Amino acid sequence: MKKIFSKYLAHTKDGKPVKHNETECQPLSEHLITTASYAKERADFFNAGEVAELIGLLHDIGKYNEAFQSRIRGEKIFVQHAISGASILSDKYGLLGKYYGLIVASHHTGLSNYGTDADMDNNTYCGKLNNHMSKPLPYEDEVTLPLKPSHKKLVIKKDFAFCFATYLRMLFSVLVDSDFTDTEEFCTGTKRITQSLDMCALFDLLMSKMPKNPGSKINNIRDGILKNCLAAADKPQGLFSLTVPTGGGKTLSSLAFALKHAQIHGLRRVIYVIPYTSIIEQNAAVFTEKLGENNVFEHHSCVDVKEDVNEELNDLRAKRLKWASEDWNVPIIVTTNVQFFESLFAVKTTKVRKIHNITNTVVIFDEAQMLPPDYLTPCMEAISELIVNYGVTAVLCSATQPLVQKFAYKSLETTEIAANPECLSEQLKRVEYEFVGTKTDNELIGELYSHRSALVIVNTRKHAFTLYELVKNHPSSNIFYLSTLLTPADRTAKIAEIKRFLHENEPVIVISTQLIEAGVDVDFPVAYRSLAGIDSIIQAGGRVNREGKIEGHGKVIVFEASDSPIPPALRLTASIGKEVIDNLGNDAFGLGGIKKYFELLHSDLERNGVMDKKGIMSEFEASKRGEIVKMNFENAAKNFQLIEDNTISVVIPSEETKESIKLLRCGHASRKVMRLLNKHSVNVYTHEFSQLRADNAVETIDSVNVLVAANYYSSESGLDIFTEDNKNAECVFA
Repeated sequence: MKKIFSKYLAHTKDGKPVKHNETECQPLSEHLITTASYAKERADFFNAGEVAELIGLLHDIGKYNEAFQSRIRGEKIFVQHAISGASILSDKYGLLGKYYGLIVASHHTGLSNYGTDADMDNNTYCGKLNNHMSKPLPYEDEVTLPLKPSHKKLVIKKDFAFCFATYLRMLFSVLVDSDFTDTEEFCTGTKRITQSLDMCALFDLLMSKMPKNPGSKINNIRDGILKNCLAAADKPQGLFSLTVPTGGGKTLSSLAFALKHAQIHGLRRVIYVIPYTSIIEQNAAVFTEKLGENNVFEHHSCVDVKEDVNEELNDLRAKRLKWASEDWNVPIIVTTNVQFFESLFAVKTTKVRKIHNITNTVVIFDEAQMLPPDYLTPCMEAISELIVNYGVTAVLCSATQPLVQKFAYKSLETTEIAANPECLSEQLKRVEYEFVGTKTDNELIGELYSHRSALVIVNTRKHAFTLYELVKNHPSSNIFYLSTLLTPADRTAKIAEIKRFLHENEPVIVISTQLIEAGVDVDFPVAYRSLAGIDSIIQAGGRVNREGKIEGHGKVIVFEASDSPIPPALRLTASIGKEVIDNLGNDAFGLGGIKKYFELLHSDLERNGVMDKKGIMSEFEASKRGEIVKMNFENAAKNFQLIEDNTISVVIPSEETKESIKLLRCGHASRKVMRLLNKHSVNVYTHEFSQLRADNAVETIDSVNVLVAANYYSSESGLDIFTEDNKNAECVFA
């Protein structure tokens, strides 16, 4: 076909139609070839380079359309260009080409549902393809397509449809990242740079900064755990578990395993996945202190870097933070279960862009027993898929030996890193557990007064608030309350103060929700734990006699709160915990009891179909002959929400936020402003927010909710939604 335009353009630098100066535009062939080159380079890490290169060449091939070229030069017409590449893939490369076409057709809008061959509407990929009126495009003088690219050989252990869907996601991630990168580099004139050490250098740096062993009993045990980790790093890639009781130093030891394992097997990075944002900063700070800020990036909701570009991004450090949030191209990523798994099941280009950089890595799941039970099947299937087909080594770290590996592919064996978890549990035993039956709030408070220092952990914010109100005026102790109704900034300050009092042996009583159980390094002589799952009770025990300084053992007293019923969300785990306690007594808190607890829990979840509560796996189905019957990416993404979107953030004004709120009112909400406000916010349920709004206690400024009634919040007791004027239903919220 004869050329219509002397130059075919991909886009302009400023995104506006070109008038006269075409030198400010990127030639289309240059964009396609460079994107294809980047795609091949990225996909080579999982042996799909040739296919990714083909997809890169075709992703914007529809821009050779005369209508698009007229549009980019100022004509006001609508042109769909992405479906053209999909049509060529389907016509030239058969059924596989048609599947790859989904990636091309979705590269601006996000992965859509595949649909069926009979679809004739635009709600599915097949519908769009069937409605597309293809016509010849004049690309052949500038772009040469390969005749027969080689395809990745997938290892299919169980579920072909899910396996193939994961493959398409990875290719989609590669294309989106390559397309965005080339466009950004052309428009800004800036190439992304990564100044970081390799795995070998990082391992050496970590080992040079590991704490010295003074020779005490507990430090000798920690040293033995580290040696186990270093020895296991030589083993082949796969699925590992690291079962180490709280206080055994598993955070740094698991990182040492990961860096050495990555060095030996030529892996690219380490991803450390943590259940809660409340402890992620602590771990990220430890890693940064050991390895340097350029090598560690923490990624979660409180530091998520938005796409808005402002003057702050002129700073190289800020640019690197933005780049890292988009593509995870740094050696050490510290993130949450939510960020990690929701990215793997997402369809939006901004979320999916980074997932190809999970390939050829070590992924450590800290507190693995806290993988969400409602989504355990899709989570474990995703982990297994990463291991089998994408060069990932996964480590399930826990003090309580969860049985989640049972739900991986049956042929995927788990290698335990700790030499003897049972012996380790005995060696690191610093706590005795005792179940004492029911207690009223007044009985509990009466007992607290008999201790110089004590920690109380209960299941709901309301119960914690009620107990704090009863005990806060006690004259002989320093009293603290912790829940997510305190801002992260206030919680951090309180935890630092609690640690100082404990270190100086000053009397201190803390009333907390379960947020303190995961990774908060406090050391109490005694803790009271409201009845919950055995794993939660063990986690509470990790806050007692942590450093083994008490002669004999610390004490964890487990009780049923007669004045605060167990909330619905915790009834199953608490009832199974009680069943194990009734059968085994205080042995319920040893490894045998923990194993029994998880067996009963997972058996119940599996029997009731709860481990895939939203039916994520059913969105991907293949026939017995191996043909894809269903591939609903959009449906799966919509249903895969580890944290249901039923909370609303409210900013709490303070001296630190005064200027930021002023900037918000003026419409200058930069990334820096939003990050600060996140640290001074609390999340409430929708009905709680409705009550605050009905009381005229909040104001919405440019979609950000700000508390305007100062009497609703105190840095001591948090956001008050429980007193007589602010009645609230009992809710579980750590």
